[in-house]
Amino acid sequence: MVRFWFCLCIASILLVSNAMAHPHVWVDSQYRIKVDQPSIDSLEATWSLDLFTSTSLIAEYDVNADGELTGQEKLDMIEIFKSFDQYGYFIKMKQDGADLVPDNVQVLDVRIRDQMLWVRLGIALSAPINVETSTLGFAFGDDELYFAMEPLEEGLVQLSGALAETCTPSEREAVEMSVAFWVDLTCQS
Repeated sequence: MVRFWFCLCIASILLVSNAMAHPHVWVDSQYRIKVDQPSIDSLEATWSLDLFTSTSLIAEYDVNADGELTGQEKLDMIEIFKSFDQYGYFIKMKQDGADLVPDNVQVLDVRIRDQMLWVRLGIALSAPINVETSTLGFAFGDDELYFAMEPLEEGLVQLSGALAETCTPSEREAVEMSVAFWVDLTCQS
């Protein structure tokens, strides 16, 4: 029954008139890219939900109130986040300036850290992209403007792997109202 009311509450937030639109949920977000070879075919994204939203969801889904999501609690929370598939998980990507839609996005994990909900997404691209010959652009943005998608404090893109030092992520201004800014990634051999 409580799940019904939670879903009803989220639905009502999403149906509010655009004229009155302002963020209802703040999400710190980041792309994590392992660059062990020039071609990238998958990456991860991380979200940290604001304290108010996190507290509400944790109170609902951490049934035993132990500060951890385990077993069915974790499975139920993952199901909630799978509903964001209809919004493309707010992922914005470009290859050489053209829109790029991931082939598949999966909710890999949901956990509680410092009283906040953290979500880890796995992103699979439809074809490998060579970052030595192409520029990949990354952003997050909710076109409905109910979710404010801001970069994590350490930046929107975090690189790791053997070739990470040869890569340059650079910020550029966004023209979209829903996007804070873009980060373009290129690598040199």
